[in-house]
Amino acid sequence: MKSLILTLLYLAKDTIHRWMTRISSPLARVLVVFFLSLCALAALGGYVISAKAVRNSIIERGGNIVVTILSLDEGNTFFLPPQEFIEQEFHADSYLFSNAGMATLPDGKAVRLLLCDFSRLQTVMPFLGSASMPTLVQDGDKINLPQGPSEAQLGNRLGRMDIQVRTLPPKHPLGRILDGGAIIVQKEFLDHMQVSATFGQRTLAICTRDLESSAPVRRVESFLRTLQRLEGVYGQIISALPLLQELDLVLGKQTQCRIAFCLGISGIVGILLTALAGMEYRQNEYIYTLMKSFGIHPLLLVFSFIVENLLIVGASFAGALAVFMYFQRVIVKDILKMGNNTLSLLEIRPEIELICYTLLGCVLVSSIPIFVAANREIGRVLK
Repeated sequence: MKSLILTLLYLAKDTIHRWMTRISSPLARVLVVFFLSLCALAALGGYVISAKAVRNSIIERGGNIVVTILSLDEGNTFFLPPQEFIEQEFHADSYLFSNAGMATLPDGKAVRLLLCDFSRLQTVMPFLGSASMPTLVQDGDKINLPQGPSEAQLGNRLGRMDIQVRTLPPKHPLGRILDGGAIIVQKEFLDHMQVSATFGQRTLAICTRDLESSAPVRRVESFLRTLQRLEGVYGQIISALPLLQELDLVLGKQTQCRIAFCLGISGIVGILLTALAGMEYRQNEYIYTLMKSFGIHPLLLVFSFIVENLLIVGASFAGALAVFMYFQRVIVKDILKMGNNTLSLLEIRPEIELICYTLLGCVLVSSIPIFVAANREIGRVLK
């Protein structure tokens, strides 16, 4: 055990001595790995930001919402699993509205009267006013009335009704589902005003929260088609599934480009590490062979070079990652021209792991010539 510790200490001292006497060797490795890693992080980070921007744009336009307009005969019921089931299975929110006619706002715009499904009222409740008063839920873009009390015209015979006006938060999915806004009423109000819901039309919307691919929307569509078939009702399903599938194809091709890019970088780093490691081993081959003749296992020599390259490559990549995270706003905004976007370590983690795996492969491949040279016969070197 003592001899092993002394051997490792000697190898460490020898490595530091080589660095001090030939500083160009470690410096070349540091600079090449640093700048190539920084370029890889900038390129792959730009890919992640572009995919993130496109995904956010699709969500803002309602691409994560699947809407079906159901056609039901009067008296028919439609069973939809509770919100807890939708949350667990699809990680989504669900909304179910019954059409109760039309109303006219003070600015002359016509909006729908909607009766909210009681079992799903909790998803709409934060935006409602008094429980007994109809509430105009608006998104602020298509409809923008002052918040607070107002009134709407039901019709020539039914007269006017008092309403509360509430504005949705920016980019809320209800704005897309309600097409800018609608008046949500309670059943008691409909009975009082002698207005009945139009049972022929019910709007069912399921809004997924995850949109990493088209899979969540495809699962929701399949679920709705199966549900309609089992319930024996007809409903037109509206979603952005074709667009999301095309986006999957584009992102899949970009993934291949990412892998090819990393392989190219690994090839450059691998050639550099292999050449320098082989050169340094040959310069000290006589000493290492003497150590082998004293009983030092060749794997220890190979291990010392692997550890040396791991330290250099790991420190260089860590420095490149720190520089990228610190200056990423400048890199993304001024160099890549992708807006004022930033990435967290969690969002870029797959790219970090991909680069780390390729660099680790370079270190292991660069040790192959050392392994071959370390196993040469002692007599051929010392003769």
